[in-house]
Amino acid sequence: MFLNEVHEQLCSAELSMLFEGEGASLSAASLPKINSIIQAGINDLNKKFSVREKEILVRISDDINVYELIPANAVSSGNPKGFILDSVQDPYLGDLMSIIKVSDDRGEELRLNADTSMHCATEGVFGNNLNIYKNRGVYTPAYNTIKLDPKSIKGDILIKYKARIKPMDLTGSPENTYIDLPDHFLNALVLYVASRRYNPKGAETIGRGMFHEGNNYWSKYTEECNDLKASLASTGSVGDNTNFYRGGWV
Repeated sequence: MFLNEVHEQLCSAELSMLFEGEGASLSAASLPKINSIIQAGINDLNKKFSVREKEILVRISDDINVYELIPANAVSSGNPKGFILDSVQDPYLGDLMSIIKVSDDRGEELRLNADTSMHCATEGVFGNNLNIYKNRGVYTPAYNTIKLDPKSIKGDILIKYKARIKPMDLTGSPENTYIDLPDHFLNALVLYVASRRYNPKGAETIGRGMFHEGNNYWSKYTEECNDLKASLASTGSVGDNTNFYRGGWV
């Protein structure tokens, strides 16, 4: 999606009755405000939907149980104690919004924010020992921080997360300004902009009733988001937290 597509939709429909959209294109004077609202709409859609997901690899140390996932703790930052295993070519940008899933170095999903103490099979002198009690859980004391038991979880862990999409780069023309959203979000985006643009006008008296155009567009935006959620429905999971798993049966 490109910025000029959003401008064209607003000018031809939602903002056509306002001075910004009276001409063949949005007025130059209105563009900074309109673009600011467009960016706010992009951020709101990014909050409501998992538009972009990424993964990072984190190395677990025996003496650390809290890991703050910020760029300063990445290997690419030059930090000799960095535990986020990225590279200069593909650095971790600190664009984490929320953690979706955590897996250990065997590909097994670790339980997220759940009571996960369980009996674990551990090979010993006399074979497998099922009476070893371990906490295999990962907790998130903050949106970008994980806490775990390094005695129970070792090696590297893979963190899948919901990422912030890139903000618009307004240095170029609208035709060349890329918006990091799929095309099917275009209608929702223009409805968000219309709601925010009309909202300062407040309610108007039409006939014997009161009509608030900003609230009207916000209702349409909410309905459009609900339709998108229904059509793009996906199943998320924090893992199997049943007593069967905690008891070591699976």
